[in-house]
Amino acid sequence: MDSQQARVNLFGADVVRGLAILMVVGYHAFGSVWGWWVPWTGSTRDFGAATNQISPWQYPITLGWVGVPLFFVISGFCIHYSFLRSGAFNGRRFFWRRFWRIYPAYIVAVIVFSLTKPAEVWPPMSGLQVVSHALFFHNATFETFFGINSSFWSIAVEVQLYLLFPLLLLARAKVGLPRTLALLFVVGCAWRAGAAWLAPIPDHVITPAWTSPLLSWFDWALGALVAERFASGRRTFGRPAAWLAALLPLFIASTLWKPATTFSFTLAAAASAVALEIALHHEWRKGWLAQSVAFVGAISYSMYLWHQPLLLPLVALGTSLLGSTVAAWAAVAPVLLAASWLSYWLLERPGINMGRTFWNRFTSDTAAAPSSTDTPAIRLDSSKKSAA
Repeated sequence: MDSQQARVNLFGADVVRGLAILMVVGYHAFGSVWGWWVPWTGSTRDFGAATNQISPWQYPITLGWVGVPLFFVISGFCIHYSFLRSGAFNGRRFFWRRFWRIYPAYIVAVIVFSLTKPAEVWPPMSGLQVVSHALFFHNATFETFFGINSSFWSIAVEVQLYLLFPLLLLARAKVGLPRTLALLFVVGCAWRAGAAWLAPIPDHVITPAWTSPLLSWFDWALGALVAERFASGRRTFGRPAAWLAALLPLFIASTLWKPATTFSFTLAAAASAVALEIALHHEWRKGWLAQSVAFVGAISYSMYLWHQPLLLPLVALGTSLLGSTVAAWAAVAPVLLAASWLSYWLLERPGINMGRTFWNRFTSDTAAAPSSTDTPAIRLDSSKKSAA
């Protein structure tokens, strides 16, 4: 596959990334008003419970958290595809790029939310909340898991998966990527068994034991498998429609029976990998809708960082000004979009450029410049270079 064709096809990854963040934001917006989950009666969901406000018709909206495994699959794709294009793995360069890609915008968000939520951040944990978030281990304990910004747990897991990437490459070199995925699936099943033995299956709130990187390593690596096949001009899923027809009902069923929820994230990741491959091989016309979703995908990291703590305050403010909650919700979308766009240009891009400048200044290796696979580009028309 030539580089120009790869750039064109990678537009599909931006579209999928945009859909992922829209799902997450929609899930958080819905949950803050109608509730996050349908309660259990025994091992099944009880849509008739007196405390339940969610109808069966609304239930699919509560599955918007699927955007998170979709992000993991896209991340695995981008990281591994970038490695394949470089032809070699340089650990120092890899972690340097990862740091400057995610940390500047992230740490600013951590500081801002720490200062604006002092009652929730400081006592009784003192500075542990900030330190654990700054060092990406806040997903390890209940006390810090949802601190500062409850969306940040997945960023910690993402960073931990970066740390595991060299091990994935080592296993790939020894036995190949398909066998490595089989091994990671076994690791995930073993972790599930241990977590189920030591801790109960969560009712609805995710917990440290059930968000370990060892549990989602297989899910992330599915994106790497798609990248490896894509880079060689092959497909991972020969009949994608058939795969989705099998995976989606299994996923829905897994969310309705409590013991099976331990595999819901992985089933969602598998369906996400199929969807990503479909998008990569789709011939995009790049009309206004696709361009708009790809634009949202390009600023999705900033939107993920800022959206959840801003939702309710913005809606409350909009309701007081407009006199209507419905109108307030309609007004929130462009505000979040503008805030994310500003974060992208004022924090994300300068951070990436700063990392590249420092690398070029202090090393003789100029290969650390961000590649199109890990640095989304804002496109205003189809003539601009597309990136994933």
